[in-house]
Amino acid sequence: MTILDMVQSFIREHGETDLQTLYASLPDQKPHSMRARIYENMGSLFRRIRKGVYIAVQGEASCLVVSGDAWEEIKKLPSGSVDAIITDPPYPWLDAHVAQHSTTRPRMRWDFEKREIDKELGFEMVRVLKEGAHAFFFVPAETGLTKPHIDAFLDRLTKCGFVFNKRFIWDKALLGMGYNGRSRYEGILFLSKGDRRMPCDLSIPDLLSVQQSHHCHRAHPTEKPVGLIEKLVLFATHAGEVVLDLFSGSCSTGIASLRLGRSAICFEKSESFVEALV
Repeated sequence: MTILDMVQSFIREHGETDLQTLYASLPDQKPHSMRARIYENMGSLFRRIRKGVYIAVQGEASCLVVSGDAWEEIKKLPSGSVDAIITDPPYPWLDAHVAQHSTTRPRMRWDFEKREIDKELGFEMVRVLKEGAHAFFFVPAETGLTKPHIDAFLDRLTKCGFVFNKRFIWDKALLGMGYNGRSRYEGILFLSKGDRRMPCDLSIPDLLSVQQSHHCHRAHPTEKPVGLIEKLVLFATHAGEVVLDLFSGSCSTGIASLRLGRSAICFEKSESFVEALV
């Protein structure tokens, strides 16, 4: 009997359960191997597993939200199993950018993940993507402070095997910080694994005007509107395909994917943001 057979048998017998109980029921099996089988069969076997893994199902699509570190969790995904990446990665250098704008408001002091995407994670992202698959990475508005870091980030991604296609612009319709013209946009780097496949929806432009939620109504400090992510999902995937978000925050990518009939895998290191979803 395979690990998958044993996990299926336990779920059928006991129903919804938490991971620790599952691990304890199969002491001869490695926990990371069982977690890997769950990933591989997302949407076909598991509806909701608590204590670290949460799943929402809508029709034929499912969204798996994993409370864990992206650098570790992505290693458990099979190679070539993801149809698109849409994520808003952390930038440790952004603290200096905030400080430069002389704000002392507590809401501008960010305490979420600040580890920048490095080559280790970059190679893993390329590994799990299918050939030609699209990848979108949000980046801050370009200034004298941020541009060198954005350029270095893009250079790092291309050295990992990504191909840069172009830069999309998100018009947030609300003014942000800045003395050289108050910023109301963010960039979105559009890359692919090798030569990109054709866009799945040719009506999506490279300028996306979707109003940002007021900070008082955001579940996460850098929360992206679901409507914005929906446009990227439509551009990058067909119904039934899988989207990966390595830094999911309030899970906008997961929600957008479910609404459009796509499945999603979402990693989020902060347990508080994950617990808020259920």
